Amino acid sequence: MAEAPAAWDFDSWLRDTLVALSTDDEVFSPYIKGILEGDENTEEKLEALQGILAEITVDVDERLAKIMEEQAACVVTARTHSQEHHNLKSAILAQYAEVSDGECTESDEEGAAAGAVAPRNTNAEEVVRAEREKREKDKEESQRKREKDKEDRAKQKAKDEERKEKEKKRTQKGERRR
Repeated sequence: MAEAPAAWDFDSWLRDTLVALSTDDEVFSPYIKGILEGDENTEEKLEALQGILAEITVDVDERLAKIMEEQAACVVTARTHSQEHHNLKSAILAQYAEVSDGECTESDEEGAAAGAVAPRNTNAEEVVRAEREKREKDKEESQRKREKDKEDRAKQKAKDEERKEKEKKRTQKGERRR
């Protein structure tokens, strides 16, 4: 009975090891167990197992080499660009270069001197303005809600007072009848 768990552990270890080596564990596992359980002496078993393991590792090494060759073939070659493409790219980058408000660059001064006006980037200003408007809107809504809640509390308090007053009158009326 004590051998069953040990055999099961060996079987699962052998299966996991063969799977990790990317081999067919259903073929090699019974073959290796057959060698280990055979009648041969230890030296013959060791030699047979070394032969199998050498074959498995050579197969794995061959697969790895093949995969590496395929990956090397997939390497993208560097693109070459013409001088015209490079100049166009530089012009576009220069056009959209960031300049903070109130700051002038040499190209801006040259453009202003030549009479050319570059379009001003107003994205940041629009975002700030939109955020400010949203905060103000939220603030107004919050103020309206507070006022409405205050009015509702006042109405509820008046309603409670009226209800208490009616109850008081009804109680007094009942006492007078007695």
